[in-house]
Amino acid sequence: MIDLRVMIVEDDEFLLKKIGKILSREISHIYTFKNPLEAINKVIEIKPDIIISDINMPEMNGVDMYKKLKKNNLDIPIILASAFSEPEYFIEAIKLKVKKFIVKPIDIEDLVDELRQFEKELLNEREALKQERMLMMQSKMAAMGEMLTNIAHQWKQPLNTISICTSNIKLEKEFGKIIDEDNTLDNMIENIMNSIQYMDTTLNDFQSYLKPNKLESSFYIKDTLEKVEKLIFSQMRIYKIEEIKDIEDFHLCNYQNELIQVLINIKKNAIDELVKQDKERLIKISTRKVNNEFIITVHDNAGGIPPEYIHKIFQPYFTTKKETGTGIGLYMSRQIVENHLQGKLTVCNEEFNHNGNTHYGAKFEIHIESIYED
Repeated sequence: MIDLRVMIVEDDEFLLKKIGKILSREISHIYTFKNPLEAINKVIEIKPDIIISDINMPEMNGVDMYKKLKKNNLDIPIILASAFSEPEYFIEAIKLKVKKFIVKPIDIEDLVDELRQFEKELLNEREALKQERMLMMQSKMAAMGEMLTNIAHQWKQPLNTISICTSNIKLEKEFGKIIDEDNTLDNMIENIMNSIQYMDTTLNDFQSYLKPNKLESSFYIKDTLEKVEKLIFSQMRIYKIEEIKDIEDFHLCNYQNELIQVLINIKKNAIDELVKQDKERLIKISTRKVNNEFIITVHDNAGGIPPEYIHKIFQPYFTTKKETGTGIGLYMSRQIVENHLQGKLTVCNEEFNHNGNTHYGAKFEIHIESIYED
């Protein structure tokens, strides 16, 4: 038994009953409709995996029915049945990317074989989607782990300040100096309040980053890069990495948090490679608009990606970090750029100049089409 939900739309009642009866022996769920408008109204309720429809029907032809479904964001595969006398619909149907054309009279055996093949394709797609979701979850969990580490680094100093100030206040009280003639107490309280404010702001930044985008938002790329900088500031400071900026600000309408996630993944990989070297550590961030594209570049001076690895780094689970690497960061970055941001992510090894010196390393570029606001 083929496990599919199949909707059949055919205005010829005799043919509809015949096809429905035969297919019900092979297919788990069959739904038949004589009227295409009624079928459209039932699509959301039935949630068919595929539709089989006649093209030439009196109230609405099969092509127009499919166009209406697509207009309602219901992108369901469809098989159109047609006689050779209806070529006027073919070109339009091809543009709509219909699943398949079959010629009347319908060969039921061939149709069942087609549905059996479609079931296999659907199962493969669902498995791929399941794997994709699992990788996305792993990527988010890894990101959360890194964010918690960053929070710990960034909170360490203000917590130390709070601890020192509260200890001093306690000593002031024990030694009877709580009068505070020289404003020592006021200064300590101010330091505590400033530290608490810093920690609260930092926490809000991290919470905002970890919150998934459901809708596109309008933002400036400069502000986005500043958020990225704040989120990994502690690592840049600890490992003494200098950030070079060449920013041309522009306006985007897109998924900002997803873009932030990609930039953090790329910069984190650069940091991991830079800490291996004792020389000057640099990450160059640049943005520009070229023709119809916004381009964001992250370029390090860690020596570049070995030629034998550069074509593999976007593959899932590929990593050169052994025990510490998951191999999903760059893979998910490319998936996010291509599937969410509607752009592309590329990498190459290239030189750049800074302070009269030539540096060499990996250069990642995010290309986003400028179909958004300027």
